[in-house]
Amino acid sequence: MSSNADFIPFFTSSAAKYAKLGFLKIAENACRQYGDKVWIGDKDDAVLLLAGARHIRFFIGHESSFPKGFDHLSSASTVGRILLGQALTTSREGEEWRLARRLTTPLVNPKSELLQKGTQLSARWLMATLRDPEQRSLREICLRWALMGVAEGFFGSALSLAQLDKLLGHFRNIYLQLIAAAPVADYAALCRHPALLAFRQEVKSMIGPLIDGAKREGTTMVERLCQALDVNANPEEQERVINLLLGNLAASVDNTGIALLWCLTHLSQHPQYQKRVRDEGQQEKRNMASAIVRESLRLTPVAAFFERQTQEDLVLDGARIAAGTRVLFSPWLVHRNAAYWPEPLSFKPERFLGKDKIPPEYFFPFSVGKRNCVGMALAMDQLTTAISTLCQHFHFSLAPSTLPAALTPLFELNAMPRGEVCFILESLNTDRQNAPIV
Repeated sequence: MSSNADFIPFFTSSAAKYAKLGFLKIAENACRQYGDKVWIGDKDDAVLLLAGARHIRFFIGHESSFPKGFDHLSSASTVGRILLGQALTTSREGEEWRLARRLTTPLVNPKSELLQKGTQLSARWLMATLRDPEQRSLREICLRWALMGVAEGFFGSALSLAQLDKLLGHFRNIYLQLIAAAPVADYAALCRHPALLAFRQEVKSMIGPLIDGAKREGTTMVERLCQALDVNANPEEQERVINLLLGNLAASVDNTGIALLWCLTHLSQHPQYQKRVRDEGQQEKRNMASAIVRESLRLTPVAAFFERQTQEDLVLDGARIAAGTRVLFSPWLVHRNAAYWPEPLSFKPERFLGKDKIPPEYFFPFSVGKRNCVGMALAMDQLTTAISTLCQHFHFSLAPSTLPAALTPLFELNAMPRGEVCFILESLNTDRQNAPIV
């Protein structure tokens, strides 16, 4: 923590208020009251929130001074590392991370034949599912859509969607359990958490046989990771393969699925853009669909924060920030700042159709720098395909039963709508009766 913390104000919140509002609202309140550089917490345990575009410019120019930290148990980074081990998203800086990045990058290429197939298949499944009067909640549908998009590309046909869906459900539950337990447990105790041990065994029993039977010249992610790490000759690398697979699966499903939920939520309230997507689709163009996805990611980025730790003393805005300080950067707060975006709370996809290049410090829904999301091109392609496909077949609007409070964000694993979102869908290709989609 900074030795001259008087240069930077503190924003403290009671446990009861924190539990009621959630961290995202606490951060918004802190910035509203004190500006875009503020400590959140008490003086014994605080995180420095840097919520200005100039802070992102500083980060880009001094990225080596902001490694990803893992030594604070209440942080998502540490809990994620306990769950995912040497996954790309949780690796420490250095050779471990570089290896994970090098292995993963070609395996999440949207031009991959299996992933292209998954993107098209999941878009058609989404369209069919939304027509089904017995469908589940919209959030579950979006998460299943995201899972379907990558399942075969990652695992082939050896694991069913039901198996993978169950595994991810356990992952989410245990992640939240460990976050809740972290403030009162040490690292070793968390690593021995009974739920964690059971989960790791479940993962190994599910994915282990796929590694043992991986083809030498296969095309799935599990096969290509096994080839690259030569698991037959180096059986100790099996754990790395499992961690990379689980990390990629969790990120690909949860972040992309909730991003689709937000896209549909915004688009349902702006039918004029649905028509523009439809008109462009007839010319085999997707410019507006892509702009809608980007505008949704601007207004409601699912990765609302990313955390780093200062490696050395730094001077920022005239204040000295000590080495070892936990720092939060926030796409959510920068994207909604009127200093960078005119009418920041309005949904205007046209922002992304102009010729002017948007500065990277203004728009970074997939993080920024060398640790940005390795699967961002795949996610953009999946989301754009889904939006384009749905607009060709449906007109949809927000159902009157959707309460305004349901659309306020809740930040846990990511930023999602707080309550159930309901649509009314009108099929453009059949005479089916309009039906609400919950």
